[in-house]
Amino acid sequence: MSRKTTRGLIAAAALAVGLATAPAATAAPATAAPHAAQSMAALLGTSTPAAAPATTIGDIYPAKWRNAPQDSIVDDWNMYNRECVSWNAYNIARHGKSAANYGNAKYWDDNARQNGFRVDNNPTVGSTAQTDAGQYGHVAIVDSVNGNTVTVEDYNWDGTGHYLQHNINKNDFRYIHFYS
Repeated sequence: MSRKTTRGLIAAAALAVGLATAPAATAAPATAAPHAAQSMAALLGTSTPAAAPATTIGDIYPAKWRNAPQDSIVDDWNMYNRECVSWNAYNIARHGKSAANYGNAKYWDDNARQNGFRVDNNPTVGSTAQTDAGQYGHVAIVDSVNGNTVTVEDYNWDGTGHYLQHNINKNDFRYIHFYS
């Protein structure tokens, strides 16, 4: 065997061993949420699912966005479908206000203040719960408040792009009063 052939076989064997022992690379699907890497549920935990209070909105998110793959459509507010920001922008618009172009959830409190909306630590029914936690933050609609427990409705809490109603700790969020 020639020296060139031997080097080639050694290189091929090294490559094969490297491929066999290296972790497999995985590519995110084209429609994956940019912040699906770590869900809010993983960051902040999640308490027991909420019992439906009288103020529950329900999953009224339009079918054209709800039924499409997550992040496959840009909505009327320049946000990707089945994300917390799209769900909230839709609900805010239902009340005649706008959060268009507010960007990632972690910027919503600053953008709301700049647009004259009250932002504080006092949740009220209908207010938007907002946090900067994680890479992109999170927003949800407040259904009810019971001491330090706030029942909210949102999309993508667990990183799957689905609607959820659940309880959060009041102190983990700020509250934007778009219409409440």
